[in-house]
Amino acid sequence: MRSHLYRFLKWPEVRQAAQERAVILIPVAAIEQHGYHLPVDMDNLAVEYVTEEAARRSDGLILVMPPVHYGFNEHNMGFPGTINIREQVFMDFCYDIGHSLTRQGFDRIVYVNAHGSNQMLCNLAARRLVNTTAALAAALPHWNLSKKVVDRIRESEFPGGMAHACEFETSIYLYLKPELVETDKMAAETPSKLSKFMYSDLFGDSPVHFVNRYSRVARSGVEGDPFKATAEKGEQIVEAEIDNLIEFARNFRDLPDLPDVDFNYQKNV
Repeated sequence: MRSHLYRFLKWPEVRQAAQERAVILIPVAAIEQHGYHLPVDMDNLAVEYVTEEAARRSDGLILVMPPVHYGFNEHNMGFPGTINIREQVFMDFCYDIGHSLTRQGFDRIVYVNAHGSNQMLCNLAARRLVNTTAALAAALPHWNLSKKVVDRIRESEFPGGMAHACEFETSIYLYLKPELVETDKMAAETPSKLSKFMYSDLFGDSPVHFVNRYSRVARSGVEGDPFKATAEKGEQIVEAEIDNLIEFARNFRDLPDLPDVDFNYQKNV
C-alpha cells in the first residue's frame, strides 16, 4: 500500500497519487516562543500530527507533504527561540510548493496552518494558485476544525483565553508530548485584550485587526490561560480536527471543475 506521506514515495507512486486525485495537504507552522512552559515547536507538533493522522486514516484520499517549519513571525522576535520569514518570501515559498504540485497533476491542494500570522498569507498563496492554475487550492487554520468541541469543553474566558501557549495549545501538547510541558512554569496573560474593538482569540478575533509586538505587551510570551489545559481536552481537540479534515478533503475533492467563462465585451476586429 502506498504511503500517506509524500516524502516516502518514489516518483511513479507520486504520479499514481495524482492520477487517483489525492488531496494534498501542506502543513504550515512556525518555530517561535510559547511562553515559559512549552517548547518552540508547538505549532509544528500540532499540525504535523493532525495532518499525518488524517492522511493515515483516509484510505488513500489524502497525501501529506513535509511541513513548512518556519513562518511569518516578526512580531515575536523580541523573544529568543523565534524564527521569522519575511512576508513575501513566505508567500512565494508556499506558492511554489503548491505550484510544483499542480505541475505534477495534483488539482486539490490545502494549506493547513498552525500559526496565526501565517493565515492571511496562506490564504493569498491559495488564491494565487486558483488564479494561475487549473487546480483548486484552499487554506485553513487547524483550530477551526475543532470549534464545536472547543465551545463545549472550554473553561478559559472568551475573548483572550485561547490565543497563544494557552488552554488550547497547552492541552494539545499535554496530550501529544506531556513530558516536555513544564507546568510549574505556566503563566496566564491576555495582553491583546485591549477593548471591545481589539482583542485576540483563536475562536473569534475582534472587529479590528491589530497585532502589536509581543515583547511590548507580554512578559511571559503567553496569550491566554494555560492553567485550564488538560491532556483530555487535547485528545478531544485533535480527534475532532482529524475527523473534520478527512471530511473536508472528501468534500473538496468532490467539487466540480468548472470552466472559465469570459463575460467581458469582446470587440470584433
